[in-house]
Amino acid sequence: MTLAPNVNDSESQQLNGLASTTGIKKCVDFVSDLPWEIVRTYIMPRILGGTSRSPVHRLERSCGYLDVCSNWAKRIIAAYDSNYFILDVGDTLSDDCCMRIRMLVPYIESLSLRDLGARHIPQFLKCQTLVSLTRLRIKVTCSQETLWQLLEIAPNLTYLDIKYIDNIETPFAVFEVLDRCPKLIRLDLLLHPDATLDTAISQLDRTYDNIIHFQAVCKNWHKVDMFIPLIQCMPNVRLLSLTYFPSSSIMNTIKQHCAKLQQLFLHYPFVQHESLDDIKEDEEDENDIPGLRLLTINGGFHNGNKIAETMIRHSATLESLVLEKEDMLQISPVGSWNCFGPVEFTQLKSLSIPPYFEDRMVHFIQWVVVHAPNLESLETIASGTALHHLMDLLRDRPSKRIGFFYSRNYQHHEKRFLEDHIQRGTESHLEALKCTFGGMNAIVITPASWINLIPMLKQLKKLELHMTSDIMIRGFSTFIQQVSDGCGALEKVMLTWMCFNYTNMDIRPLSRHWNLQEVIVDAVDIPSHFMRHLTSFRHLKVLHLKYNIIDWNALAILKNQVPGLVYTDKYGPTL
Repeated sequence: MTLAPNVNDSESQQLNGLASTTGIKKCVDFVSDLPWEIVRTYIMPRILGGTSRSPVHRLERSCGYLDVCSNWAKRIIAAYDSNYFILDVGDTLSDDCCMRIRMLVPYIESLSLRDLGARHIPQFLKCQTLVSLTRLRIKVTCSQETLWQLLEIAPNLTYLDIKYIDNIETPFAVFEVLDRCPKLIRLDLLLHPDATLDTAISQLDRTYDNIIHFQAVCKNWHKVDMFIPLIQCMPNVRLLSLTYFPSSSIMNTIKQHCAKLQQLFLHYPFVQHESLDDIKEDEEDENDIPGLRLLTINGGFHNGNKIAETMIRHSATLESLVLEKEDMLQISPVGSWNCFGPVEFTQLKSLSIPPYFEDRMVHFIQWVVVHAPNLESLETIASGTALHHLMDLLRDRPSKRIGFFYSRNYQHHEKRFLEDHIQRGTESHLEALKCTFGGMNAIVITPASWINLIPMLKQLKKLELHMTSDIMIRGFSTFIQQVSDGCGALEKVMLTWMCFNYTNMDIRPLSRHWNLQEVIVDAVDIPSHFMRHLTSFRHLKVLHLKYNIIDWNALAILKNQVPGLVYTDKYGPTL
C-alpha cells in the first residue's frame, strides 16, 4: 500500500506527542524517521503485537498508537489496510476527538457514520480533501446538502452504503449523490418504506458506467418500480439485489439497459450481500452471451410461473439457481410442465434448495431438474417423498456434487446413492459432498450409519459438514479418522457450526491426510481447546477461520504457528 499524502495542518500534527523527537531530545522516532519499508516490515509488527489485530477503531475513543501524531497515524494505517473507523455518537465531540478526526481522516480508507455520526460531517469538511477514502457507510441523519459536501471532498469513493430512513418527507436526491462519486463501483441503498426518490432531474444520457454492483432495498412492494430510473443509468451493472421479485417493467428495463447483468439476488427479509463472487470480467469477448448466470431467491412468496419465465429468458446462460430460507420461502407450482413449450436449461449446473420446504415447492423443484439435463450439483436434500423423486431424476446425471440432510442413521435413498457411486469407482464423477446435521436431539453415528459410506468415496475432493443446531454428535471423531484414512483424493474440508460448545469435535486426524490442502472452519466462536487443535494444520496451504473474533492475541499466536492461516471476523465491519 502506498502512503497517503502529508497533512499540512499544524493543529493535527500531534495529539499526544510531537511528530518527531529527532533534534529535540537527540533520540530517534523510529516510526517517523526510518525508511518506510523498514518501518512496515520490522517496526510495525513489534509495536502492534503481530499481524492479527482488531481492525475496528472508534473515532470518539482513544485510538492507541494512532493518536501519537500525524506521521504515526499515516504509517500505521498504511501498514494495515484493513483499518475500519466508526463514528456513531450524537453528543458534542470533545476537543481531543475533533483533533483526532482532523489528524486521521486524510488517511482513512473505510469509514462508517452510522446512527447519529453523520451529524458531525462538518468536522470532516475541515480536512478539505479525503483522497484516501474509498468505502463509506452512512445513515443520513444530516441534511442532503451536507452529505453532498462530504462526497465532493471524497473523489475516490468506490463503495457507498446509504441508509435513508429519516427526514423522509423530502425525496432522496440519488442522482445528486452519484454525480459526486465518479469512481463508484458498488452502491447499497436502503430506503424507508415511505421514502421516495427524486428522479425529476434524470437525463436520458446520464450513465454511471463504473457501477457493477447495485443493492436496492425498500420494504414496500408497491414501490418496487421506484428504482427503474436508477437501474437504467447503470449499463454495466453485473450484480443486482432487490427485496421483491422484479416487475415486468423492471425486467424490461434490465433487458434494454443492463445487458451485462450476471447475478440477480432477491432477499426478503433484507440480507446484506457482501461480495461479487464469480463475476465474469471478459465483457469484451464477442462470443460471450449476455444474460444471468446466477439467480438467488432468499425468502418471500413467489409465483412459480414468473420465476420460470425469467429462467427461460436466460436459459442460454443461467448456471446456478439458489433457493434459501425454508421457513420464509414459498414458490407456487409452474402451471404445467409443458406450458412453456420445449425448454432446456443446458447451462444450469447447480441447484441449491432448502432441506425442508413448503409442500407445493416440490413441483417447481422437479420442473427445474427435469429441464436441466446437465445438472451437476444439488443440495440440500432431506428424506421424504421429494427425495425419492429427485433421486430417480438424478440417477443418470453426471453428478459432481450432492448435499444430504442427516436426520437418522438409516436413510435408504442416501445409502443407495452413495453405494452406486462407490461401485462406479473411478468412473464416478462425484467430487464434492455436503452433509447437514440438524434437529434438537443428539446424533449417534453407528457402524450401520449411511454416513460411514463417505470414507469409501476414493475420488472425493471436497467434504462439507454443516451443523445447523446445538447438537451432540457421538462418533464424530471416529468418522473424521475414517475420512482421513479412506478419502485419498480429499483436498478441501469445510466445517460449519452454528453453535460450538462440545469438546468431542476433534478434527486433528485430518492433519495427517497427505493430500489435504485447505480447511475452512466457520463458527460463531472457536473455543480455546479447538484453537490448540488447529496448530496441527501448520502444513496446509490455507487454514481459513470465520468466526466472531474476541481474543486477537490467541489468533496472533496461532498465526505464528500456522503460516497458511487466514481469518474473517464474521461480526466485524463489512466495508
